[in-house]
Amino acid sequence: MPTALVTGGAVRVGRAIVLALLEAGYRVHVHCNTSLDEARALLAEHPGGVASVLQADLCDPSARARLAAGVGDRLDLLVNSAASYEKGDFAGRCDDDLRRVLELNLVAPLSLVRHCLPALRAAEGSVINIVDLGGRHPWAGYLDHCVSKAALETATRALAVELAPLRVNAVAPGTVSWPADDRAGPGSQARARLLAKVPRGRIGSPHDVADAVRFLASAPHISGHTLVVDGGSLAGVGGSHA
Repeated sequence: MPTALVTGGAVRVGRAIVLALLEAGYRVHVHCNTSLDEARALLAEHPGGVASVLQADLCDPSARARLAAGVGDRLDLLVNSAASYEKGDFAGRCDDDLRRVLELNLVAPLSLVRHCLPALRAAEGSVINIVDLGGRHPWAGYLDHCVSKAALETATRALAVELAPLRVNAVAPGTVSWPADDRAGPGSQARARLLAKVPRGRIGSPHDVADAVRFLASAPHISGHTLVVDGGSLAGVGGSHA
């Protein structure tokens, strides 16, 4: 039975990825930091599929090393899903803010790849990094996040070359959930504006991202690729000339 480690696997997109991999026959190590209760609930619901719950602060180098050690000697798939999503005006933020975001969104995934490399090579496994469209078309107020994701996407291609024959890919979701507040509530102009940018006419879901991860995990000759999951938004950048 193949094994996987999913960071941030207890909630939201990470949870959907865990469930998709369980359905595909993986035993999954579920990483969490603050969402320990949710991770334990996954273990209770899927005792035959969830291999372990591994709690670690990914901004702590020693915790990253312990996390990698917890998966054992063979690992078929590493999914780097955990990330922050900090917002703030550039002029009002500071260097420490940038360093904090880069540590979690860029340094931690690369560190985990390095720590897990022997186990990945033993299984001839693969890595999938979760990036997003902000790395290609930045959003105002999210500079630190967008820079970190752009760098992770570049690192994905670089690792695909350097670590071959191991495969390294990425998934870049568009919007997969509505904001928790009422800014883009049903019937709002904000929601209508966002939907107008999606040719498919709907935002995505965590399950759409999970399906992309499962596909890349099973595609033996795809490496160095970023699979965009955005309902056509990227293709539609520039708008209509009609």
